[in-house]
Amino acid sequence: MAFIMKKILTIVLLFFSSISYAHFTHFEPRILHIYQESEGTTVLMRMPLPLILLDESWKGIDSNENIPYTRQVNIADSVEYILLHEKIDREILTFKSIIEKGHSIKINGIPQTYKITSLHIFNSDNRKPFSSLETALENFEGPLTIDKDAIDLFDSGIDIKLHVPNTSLTKDDLSIISVLGDRFNAINRLANIVNLHIGDNQKSITTVGILDYSSIHPPSRFIKLVDGFLDGLSHILIGLDHVLFMVLLFFTATSFLRLFSLATAFTIGHSFSLILGNNLAVQSPIFIPGIEFVIALTIGLTAIALLFDKAKHLGTTPLLIIGIIHGFGFSFVFSELEKQGAQTDIASLAGFNIGIEVGQLCIYLIAFLLTSMINRLFSLPKPLYFYTCIITLAVTTYWMAIRSIPLLEYMAI
Repeated sequence: MAFIMKKILTIVLLFFSSISYAHFTHFEPRILHIYQESEGTTVLMRMPLPLILLDESWKGIDSNENIPYTRQVNIADSVEYILLHEKIDREILTFKSIIEKGHSIKINGIPQTYKITSLHIFNSDNRKPFSSLETALENFEGPLTIDKDAIDLFDSGIDIKLHVPNTSLTKDDLSIISVLGDRFNAINRLANIVNLHIGDNQKSITTVGILDYSSIHPPSRFIKLVDGFLDGLSHILIGLDHVLFMVLLFFTATSFLRLFSLATAFTIGHSFSLILGNNLAVQSPIFIPGIEFVIALTIGLTAIALLFDKAKHLGTTPLLIIGIIHGFGFSFVFSELEKQGAQTDIASLAGFNIGIEVGQLCIYLIAFLLTSMINRLFSLPKPLYFYTCIITLAVTTYWMAIRSIPLLEYMAI
């Protein structure tokens, strides 16, 4: 029975490690600029192109499903979706209709008919600035522009210029709603940066997930607090390296009070690096892979300390430092958002930190329930933490090996 139990634990944790993703992923928010013109309102939008073309039933690259305006090319062990430039140009009206189906624009609650006047498809790695109204306008040169290096669908973005006639931003409530991508997990990592320009004044709002914007009724401070809380909770629960680290901490604690103090120290450190990292100019190309490697290393060292009965020395000060290291992972995303014009709200940041704290406590509670159940149902030759540490070392060794590749490549240059 013990052998079966170890096998189950190994399979579960190795499964988690295989789907674990790094903190630093290619990040491209959805940016909107809304401004008044003499005959109505113009909206400029930038977003990832897959957000428009992927059907809600799409099951992933490995499913080999067809995606409109692309062709599949097998390269090594993967599939790339190559954009068909000529087909987009030839079927531009149908292409625009896909965009229109994904967006609803209302004036004072009444659905409006709008016209897409210009499109620009580009390679996300070579995208031009879109953070201000002036730079955004520079991306539109005609009815349709497709950059030659916009080849792979999942490396491409799209700029959209549309016009809503007979509207006034000073008198009317303009709302834009889009549920594109709401069925995909990635929607929880998509930030919406909406900029409203009225005369010389600009109001900016940043949200996460589906787009639901109103020019007159912005989200309240309470809504920002709740959204920030959900983001922080999600950040901890879907960051599988965070989860694994919290499970190790659970086994180091001798009481709930100690566990709570460790969780709070980690949250404070995490918050500190969010603020510091948000203002830190990341110049070195090894910063990203370096932090990722150190995050995996801290988890491995914690497992070793627990395995050799040294975890009692893992107090609040070490947890504060580890929290700072782990926090740099998400601070990079915050920094990228600010470059795109996002503004960090105090309520959102406070909610985010509360979400992190509550997320940790949820992990501890689940770990307590699972360990109690396992110890009651099975008789293991060694304590449960022993198997957890061994599996953690195997997982973190794999992580460190993968995350060290960019560092080695940089050193070889």
